[in-house]
Amino acid sequence: MPKLVERRCGYCGGTGKVEVGDFIKSTKGCPVCKQYGKVRVPSNYQRCPVCSGSGKRDIGEFVSEWVHCKNCQGTGWSEPPPAYR
Repeated sequence: MPKLVERRCGYCGGTGKVEVGDFIKSTKGCPVCKQYGKVRVPSNYQRCPVCSGSGKRDIGEFVSEWVHCKNCQGTGWSEPPPAYR
């Protein structure tokens, strides 16, 4: 089993804060890393291929609305694809 390592949080980009609001921007603490800026993941994890490591996916139609990537749970890191023999 791989050991846990600290990596930059994908959802906030390592800042610990995220912007909220479409028209009036404000910041709040990152819900993924709890304002720490880093997440603990297994050492064999790689950048998430679904969100390209951003931890987000856009579900908005007219205005961007960001939610956690379901594959990496917002961390930006996911387990590597299975190795084929």
